[in-house]
Amino acid sequence: MKTTRRRYWVFFLLFLFNLIAYVDRVNMSVAGKPIAQEFGLSPVALGYLFSSFLWAYVLMMLPGGRLIDRWGAHVVAGAATAVWSAAQMATGAAGSFVTMLLTRLGLGIGEAPFAPVTYRSVRAWAPYTERGTAIGAISAGSSLGLALGAPFVAWLIEVASWRWSFIITGAIGFVWVAVWLAVVSTPEKTRWLPEAERQRIFAERDAGVEPPSHGGVGYLGLIRCPAMWGLFISQGCLVYSVYLYMTWLPNYLQTARGLSLVGSGIFTSIPFFAASVANIVANWFGDRLLSAEGVRNGNRRYLVALCLLLTAAGLAIPYVDSLAAVVVLVSVAASFGNVGPAANGALVGDLLRSPSDAGRAFAFLVLGGNSFGLLAPIVTGYLVEGTGSFNSAFMLAGGLALVGATVTLALARTPIAEVRTPTLTRERLAG
Repeated sequence: MKTTRRRYWVFFLLFLFNLIAYVDRVNMSVAGKPIAQEFGLSPVALGYLFSSFLWAYVLMMLPGGRLIDRWGAHVVAGAATAVWSAAQMATGAAGSFVTMLLTRLGLGIGEAPFAPVTYRSVRAWAPYTERGTAIGAISAGSSLGLALGAPFVAWLIEVASWRWSFIITGAIGFVWVAVWLAVVSTPEKTRWLPEAERQRIFAERDAGVEPPSHGGVGYLGLIRCPAMWGLFISQGCLVYSVYLYMTWLPNYLQTARGLSLVGSGIFTSIPFFAASVANIVANWFGDRLLSAEGVRNGNRRYLVALCLLLTAAGLAIPYVDSLAAVVVLVSVAASFGNVGPAANGALVGDLLRSPSDAGRAFAFLVLGGNSFGLLAPIVTGYLVEGTGSFNSAFMLAGGLALVGATVTLALARTPIAEVRTPTLTRERLAG
């Protein structure tokens, strides 16, 4: 019988979901300079504005994970995208710094479930043999959103205004919502999915481990798992670098390297184009090298640790003078800063034993990333204002990446969410 791959359409829509989310995020980074000029903002104030959407994003992360477990990723995805797209459009109408902060908080509320939705959907739709590849390909939409979004938004600002850039990019999200709600449900309920493909998904998505009969351990059980904390910290160290480059790179290129608005948008896109390719290739190799036993044992942590070591390439940026060298170093750091979170998402799926905890486990992972990530724009603003350069900001991000590699190898190795039935689960793994 011919094997079908209609599930790839779900992955493609999730790819677009990621792309749109990150176009909406990078809009503020590219528009930061004209907004600062219009409202008279200092680097510190601009750093708070860059970071503001992450405040609500982090606060709503754990509630968002619980909603995903209760209502399903497919439902939450549509509702969340509608909320953040409305907030994005409202940013274009903001008349003051305070009003803009409020619209950015709305963006954070809407985007809070976005990464857990991605990881939870792949956990439900993908056999374990393609879990990393699927997450990598879908997450490539994030880096491609930055790569395409930076020059696209710069062009919109040049031909129209920074206000219209927010209105247009926000409207795109509503188109995606209409398509998603019309097409996607769960593998169990999706009518256009062939039965043979449905049964393959059911048979292979748990890597041979029968899910426990209990209804999940909840957040209290998750925080008792050492692996969960290893994932939390390593995700934070990765996302700190991602948000440093995502929010401040255009400004750095304009102020420290003398590029124009459009020039900074083009050069900002290069590292994130590289990240899109690296995300797919690295996670594909991860899937090819892992056996079912390796998946259960959490061996994907070695890929995560390697990504963190390569993200630390940003440590060398203060020591190079040429723009080409800066672009190469940022490309390496940003590429593997994006590969790492995708690999971490697949690693959570590898170690997780109870599907009932999936939304919460992925939300806790993303909370770790963005607890660090929300600090990156603010801390960078203070460092730039205090030192007059970006050097210390790049050094801090690289140092955190080295810490994250150590933590990953030490902690991210034990099963997650088997607290209530440890003996039974060990027997199943042994068999």
